[in-house]
Parts: sequence; structure tokens; C-alpha cells
Amino acid sequence: MIEIEKLSYSYEDGRTALAALNLSVSTGEKIALVGPNGAGKTTLLLHLNGILRGEGTVRVGGEIINEKNLSKIRAEVGLAFQSPDDQLFSNSVYEDVAYGLIYQGAPAGMIKDRVAAALEMVGMPGCEGRSPYHLSLGEKKRIALATVLVMQPRVLALDEPTAGLDPRGRRGIINLLAGLEQTLIIATHDLGLAKELCPRMVIMDQGRIVYDGSTKEALRDNALLLAYGLAD
Repeated sequence: MIEIEKLSYSYEDGRTALAALNLSVSTGEKIALVGPNGAGKTTLLLHLNGILRGEGTVRVGGEIINEKNLSKIRAEVGLAFQSPDDQLFSNSVYEDVAYGLIYQGAPAGMIKDRVAAALEMVGMPGCEGRSPYHLSLGEKKRIALATVLVMQPRVLALDEPTAGLDPRGRRGIINLLAGLEQTLIIATHDLGLAKELCPRMVIMDQGRIVYDGSTKEALRDNALLLAYGLAD
């Protein structure tokens, strides 16, 4: 589903965010992307649907991401940011969730049905008329995910989906993600989420992959976790 070869990216200040990174993800895999702050996790996610474009090759479904197929790739790879406020900007939940379909020119009836289905998936049915600004953080995260799911992507790239949530909100998000069939790539500091949802763990540090293997094996290796700031 995703093939990354020798991907490098540096910010304008010269700091290297990704360094000749290679990663292959099969259809239906669920991967936890972990590592210390500044490891390059978010930068990597932003390359999966072409928001950032570094040196190297990124393929989705066998197609190299380029200007010609960018719209198609962004329909295939749904990205949910760490802060839902980066995705929710309309006056109603309906407008936010429907935005991508409206932009594509989808028929009104299809949009209405798809929005309702997406809200049902995230456990927020019937809230089309609510204001995103009056939602709790957990509700906002669900609606932000609905804005992605409504496009029916084959890949979900999620940045810290449980960050800032109370235990009930966290559990709700984990249960929601557990029921999804898409390929999942989840950047997270929540090792409990990783253990529960993701059989495969990729640990990043300074723009490189330093571990790629079994989540269970990684979580049993305290020296590995300590080395990369994942344990006290």
C-alpha cells in the first residue's frame, strides 16, 4: 500500500527531519509510529499525502506521489492532525464533514448520506447542526476523524489521536480505531494504544528508523524504550 524509498527532508533552518528513510506498509497493516519529540514522525505523516515533498520516493497503491495525481492520493490517504482545530473551521459539523465532498462536486444526496454514515462511524450521529466550537476535545477529535472517513480513504495517517483526552475519551478513540478496516499509521506517545491496536511498531529518532518489528517485542525491551525516551 505504501512504499517509501530514501526519503529525506530538511526544514528551512537546515534541521534534518528525515534522513534517507525507507518504509514499506502492506494493505491492512496497523502500525504505531513512535519516538521522542522531534524524531520526524509528523513530518513523515505529512509526506504520505503530499503536504510535504522531500527528496526520495513515496508510493501509495503503487503510484508515485506527484502533482498530477495529488488529488487522487489525498483521497486515498486520510490525514488527521494532532489538533482537531486544524481541521474544523466551519460553522457546523455538517459543513466540516461535508467539505471534501463539496469540493469534489459530489451530489447533494450523496454528501448527506456519506456525512451521516461517517458521523455514525465515529459515534456522533445526529450532530450535523452542532457548532464545532462548542464540542469537547474528544468530540472534536471524533468529528475531525469523520472529516477524513467521509472520503472513504484506504489509508489513515493519524497524529496523536489520544493526546489530551481523559480516560473515557481515550478509550472511545481506541475502540473506534479498533473497528476500522483501513491501513492505519498512527504517530503516538501512547504505548498502551500501540500495544492494543498495532502489531507492528516503528521507532524513529533523528529522522531515522531505529526499530521496525513486533510491538510486543519492543515493549518487552526496556533498554530499547529507555534509549529512545519511551520509558522512565
